[in-house]
Amino acid sequence: MNTIYWVISMGLLLNIPSLAPVLFLRKASKNVKVSMALRLFLLNTFLVLSLVTVSQNTTQKYGLFPVWLVFAAIGLFVVMLVPTVKFMRKHLTVGKSRAVILSSFLIVYAIRFHGVFSVGNGSGYTLNGYNVVWTLFFLFASLLAYLGSAGSKTYSGYSASSSAPRPDYFKPNKEYETQSQIDYDIAVKGAGVLSDPNLSIVEQQRYRDALKNRE
Repeated sequence: MNTIYWVISMGLLLNIPSLAPVLFLRKASKNVKVSMALRLFLLNTFLVLSLVTVSQNTTQKYGLFPVWLVFAAIGLFVVMLVPTVKFMRKHLTVGKSRAVILSSFLIVYAIRFHGVFSVGNGSGYTLNGYNVVWTLFFLFASLLAYLGSAGSKTYSGYSASSSAPRPDYFKPNKEYETQSQIDYDIAVKGAGVLSDPNLSIVEQQRYRDALKNRE
């Protein structure tokens, strides 16, 4: 039992370096960095648990884990990935969100590279079913994080929706309307066209001149 606790403790300690990308976020507040680091730590923990259980159960290299543990590990990873990505997108741009989470994943992979790819006697590295499955699932998890970091939401939580107020230069400008269009407006609305509150001074003058010419 003490051996199991030691392995778990060492596994958690190995995830600490993966929080390094958070330190490079200069504009983020201290509270945001702490919250982001905690979310990344939990996410990376469930990532490693998923990698280990899936790889070992697929290749049966070190024995089988219970099936429920495999699905639980994957489920916990996905469940933790969604709020982590949302939190990052709330405070960071798409590029920075992807850079932080993917670089954190890469550090997790790099730290465990020797243990996953090395030969048992430590004489070199080898490629086998276990580390291939490990790598493929790692790439799949990274792809999920990459795609999840995309979206229409921009930095500081503002969304770039089509319903947002548009600048004035998107509004139609009747100062440059053709005379035929002005004549049509007057034919339809008559003098009531001057009561439009959106008309500028130049627009009102053009309609007044057109009304005088009709008289």
